Amino acid sequence: MTLFDKQKEIEKKLETVTNAWQYEAKTILCHVLDLEPIELVLSKNKMLSSEEVALIDVMIKGRLQRVPLQYLTKNQGFFGLDFYVDEHVLIPRPETEVLVEYVLKYANALEDNSDLSILDIGVGSGAISIALAKRLKKGRVTGVDISEKALNVAVVNAKTHGVENKVTFFKSDLFENVKATYDIIVSNPPYIPVPDLATLEPEVANYEPHLALFGGEDGLDFYRRLIPESVLYLKKEGVLFLEAGHDQFEAIEKLFELSGFKEVNHFEDLNGIPRFIYGKR
Repeated sequence: MTLFDKQKEIEKKLETVTNAWQYEAKTILCHVLDLEPIELVLSKNKMLSSEEVALIDVMIKGRLQRVPLQYLTKNQGFFGLDFYVDEHVLIPRPETEVLVEYVLKYANALEDNSDLSILDIGVGSGAISIALAKRLKKGRVTGVDISEKALNVAVVNAKTHGVENKVTFFKSDLFENVKATYDIIVSNPPYIPVPDLATLEPEVANYEPHLALFGGEDGLDFYRRLIPESVLYLKKEGVLFLEAGHDQFEAIEKLFELSGFKEVNHFEDLNGIPRFIYGKR
């Protein structure tokens, strides 16, 4: 079978599970055959070996079972970087790039940021911590997570991107093992309400770690813990930045205010949704 024929076969199968069937077919083929997208076009008449077909078919079988493409390829792009991801970590979302951009803009604008310290709560794959470390002019990033397996993934990604000397990871349930204070705390905590499980795509509901997804009955359990506790771990004038669900910002802003934060406000994602909330200690 030629590469072109296999691609058409894959596209037809994937059309039943995703609207991005052409993109996903190309991604799988490029991953298995170690080709660049342009090479895929130039090699369309290449005859595939039985071993190559077998490897491709394993991935297609997984995708038809609604395993996320990113877990099959073990890769997700975020903030211009490629991250290793597996079933132990949440797949980084494009909207979170807006949070990173905003935190970087704030951090790099500080007059005295030579000793800038940032704490990332719930690092998962390390996407936020590592993206910040790559772009920070000065300072260091610390990341914590309750999952040892997630931390292992973050460490791999930090080494891949050469920031292992600028990022420190350790296990902690929120602030449980945190001993220092920070200029900035950032987090994308679990915020999906448990009752919403039935509305999620199978890729999310059946494969992404529920520990990183669900925040109790109304999705706000972690915010009720994280926001008041963070006051103890922020330096004076330190800022807390949080990501939230599409309809949660008003409730979260109230939690900020109840905990004594000032200059509480929010900013929007690329779709105009008020998804990010911040406040100053």
